[in-house]
Amino acid sequence: MLAGLMQNVPLTLNLIRERVADLYPNKTVTTRYPHAIHVIGYGEVLDRAGHIANFLQDIGITRGERVATLAWNSHRHLELYMAVPCMGAVLHTINARLLGPDIARLLDHADDRALFVDRSIWKTIGHEIDLPRRVRHVVVMEDEPDQMLDPPARAGTTQAHYEDMIRPHQAAFAWPVLSEDEVASLCYTSGTTGNPKGVLYSHRSTTLHTLACLFADGIAMRERDVCLPAVPMFHANAWGFPYAALMAGANLALPCRQTDPTSLVELIEAAHVTMATAVPTVWIGFLDHLRRDASALGRISSLKRLPVGGAAIGRSFIDDFTRYGIEDMHCWGMTEISPLGLTNVERSDLDDAQVRETRTAQGLPIPGCRLRIVDADGARCVTDGKMPGELQISSPWAAGAYFDRAAEEKGLHPEGSFVVDEGRVWLRTGDIATSDPHGYVRIVDRAKDLIKSGGEWISSQALELQLMNHPDVREAAVVARPDPKWQERPVICVALHEDTKELRERFQQDYGSALSEHFPKWQIPQEVVFLTELPKGKTGKIDKIALRTAMQPAQ
Repeated sequence: MLAGLMQNVPLTLNLIRERVADLYPNKTVTTRYPHAIHVIGYGEVLDRAGHIANFLQDIGITRGERVATLAWNSHRHLELYMAVPCMGAVLHTINARLLGPDIARLLDHADDRALFVDRSIWKTIGHEIDLPRRVRHVVVMEDEPDQMLDPPARAGTTQAHYEDMIRPHQAAFAWPVLSEDEVASLCYTSGTTGNPKGVLYSHRSTTLHTLACLFADGIAMRERDVCLPAVPMFHANAWGFPYAALMAGANLALPCRQTDPTSLVELIEAAHVTMATAVPTVWIGFLDHLRRDASALGRISSLKRLPVGGAAIGRSFIDDFTRYGIEDMHCWGMTEISPLGLTNVERSDLDDAQVRETRTAQGLPIPGCRLRIVDADGARCVTDGKMPGELQISSPWAAGAYFDRAAEEKGLHPEGSFVVDEGRVWLRTGDIATSDPHGYVRIVDRAKDLIKSGGEWISSQALELQLMNHPDVREAAVVARPDPKWQERPVICVALHEDTKELRERFQQDYGSALSEHFPKWQIPQEVVFLTELPKGKTGKIDKIALRTAMQPAQ
């Protein structure tokens, strides 16, 4: 077999580090801490990453060992994003919204050796975390001005301030030549359908995913952008946006833990943000703020694009932002695919009506990501935009197995999350979807969220999308309530823009006729539960488990 004669440069995150050092040392990351706005250049971020790598090497962290973070979106967390993987260790980002015992279990399962933690998190839940014995070093990062170390770490574990620990070390570090198949980072799924499962991202997968974010038919991030990832950096690497910004040379704006509308407006104005990303619940509150405060619109004039993922968005959501001169891009992904899989970009062969119709779909697979939709027997579904099936993904940045600490090597997960077929591994996403003749994928529902009534399936997400078009609705979810006759019946859980008796009565009167234009009578819910706010899970999405639990009959 004739081999190619090209340079064998490994696809590792050191490519990003080197590119930033060569081209973009003067670009900046702006962090909005609770007490101040902090600006630092990318060149200094890389120098400080060198300090961190030397510190980690001095305390005995070696290639392949895990280093955990419990941190918000900040320049310090970004320094760890560079330092830990580029020295050959594994960055394990832990969801800061978990309870202490859950965090302790993840630290133990991952076999972490060191923990970097924001002080605001440590003082709140540190006393709840029973540190595993392998965690010998806790480094507290100051996201608040108070310098107290609170609470104390377990006896036998060193604990110190981030700045105090890295300052004595040199910025120059002998960055190793890594294999692209080495592990770069570890993320755990949110565990909404069982115990959290570990996903090990390789340098190769993360580098390819980063490049895909720069594609014109990906996120299309450019050097001239200022990117604000409001999605947490502990959630699937902030959807890959920090690495993409570094690779593109785009400035970054990081909100720490302040993702309320007022704080976001302040950061957008200060950093001249051009694109921002978060789950829809963040932007729903942001829209409400713009409606109430006319002056805020002038302060965010730089903002032009919102890639939105994590939940479906309706046409009214898109239209509302369009009126403010901001373009929404519907996206879809999951932790197991690094996480970007679909982006809603406009095809040239669509007319205006088709473009409007497809904008609420999750979109087309980004280059490098292949998908299929299959029925219960594994046969491909017809691509008519109507026939639903399970969405399965195959990609260089999709997981092929879950992290098995005991073996520390690949092996198919016992839950059957992967299928080997057509000469490749397919990830079973658990999403039910359709695909139209143009390739646009629409997530119909999560398999666990489908409602079976009288032996027929009802899509909760399809109902939710139409409910979100109602002018009085702020948030909506549809869940199943057990029914003695029909097995299950759908129930609307809704939060209105203004929770008044008048708006409740108006919604009760007209939601049925609005839904009847799109659904047969038997699919339309007869029951409405009004809430001031829908419960949210640890990733900011509407918590349907909590809603379904509330729908259960009293024992």
